[in-house]
Amino acid sequence: MLASIISLAVTLLWPQAAANSMAPHADVRPQESPPQVHAEDIAQLRAQAEGGIASAQLKLARAYESGVGIPQDDQLAALWYRRAAEQGNSEAQDSLGAKYLTGQGVERNKEEAVKWFRKSARQENASAMYRLGAAYYNGDGVPVNDSLSYAWFTLAKEAGNQDATEAVQRADSELKPGTIISAFKKMAEMYEKGGSLPENQAEAARWWSKAAEKGDLDAQVALAIKMINGQGVPQDLARGRHLCNEAAKHNDHRAEYCMGYIYQHGLGVTRDDKKARNWYELAAAKSEIHAMRALALMEIAGEGGKTDRVTAFLLYARLAETKDQDALRSMAKLRKEITPKEWELLQKPLLHLRIDPSKLDLVLQHIDTQ
Repeated sequence: MLASIISLAVTLLWPQAAANSMAPHADVRPQESPPQVHAEDIAQLRAQAEGGIASAQLKLARAYESGVGIPQDDQLAALWYRRAAEQGNSEAQDSLGAKYLTGQGVERNKEEAVKWFRKSARQENASAMYRLGAAYYNGDGVPVNDSLSYAWFTLAKEAGNQDATEAVQRADSELKPGTIISAFKKMAEMYEKGGSLPENQAEAARWWSKAAEKGDLDAQVALAIKMINGQGVPQDLARGRHLCNEAAKHNDHRAEYCMGYIYQHGLGVTRDDKKARNWYELAAAKSEIHAMRALALMEIAGEGGKTDRVTAFLLYARLAETKDQDALRSMAKLRKEITPKEWELLQKPLLHLRIDPSKLDLVLQHIDTQ
């Protein structure tokens, strides 16, 4: 792993230790200022904190933590950090996570620490992002993961954390290119899905682009789809089609679905249902879920070829195996249209999929198709 930042664990466990200028240290919070609370202010501050004002709770917690204007008390510091953190204060969430990581004022719990770092990082708190990077580097509360570690260090760097800047510089020279590409993709996914970070399609496109520039096929297709839909980037049908086509040359299933989608909807090309169906068939053979759904509908409608309800039913059966509830409803609806001859043709293929046709038939009769 990143040998040059091995001291990271030490600085996390003993945040009051003297910082090594050549190694990252997790207690740096550049967005915060030192507590400026004096003894005469404590009574008023406590009243505001007890009144539920998160900013006052945060200041009171810092006062207890530092012993400025009030006797130092880690337990009370943790208590007030928690109250502010539960109200969504990102700095308090970050500080409470640090308390759990070191066991100061609370029982040490690395998993709980990571939980609070995540809440804070989702609000783009640079310190919390850095701490998540450190957690994935050390395996503190999460499995060791160099890609996620690099991803969070990079996000913290972009948010202005100097320690993260140093960590990224070292990692750039020591990690394998594939690990860094994986980190770019993870950042893109986080922004795209809006889970660990606020949804931001422009940022998702930016990180997909960085991974695509390194030759990653998945990233090329993801970026192409964004270009085709104008999602997070200006719509560029020609460029999107080119990226999908290049990835499809490597038999990439997502690229094959992308090409099918382009031809089915006439995006920058003349609509061609036959070509769309052919591309979807290639992707569906590799179990690409979106292609299987699209192909099933084309088979039912006879778009790009003959109507084939048997093939469509089997596609839905494969989708249903992935716990796709919509696929079950589609099967139930399609079952009403299937002829006795077609149902006979489905017997062996269903058994090959380890599905009992008679039991399936009973299940489908009880599914609401509306």
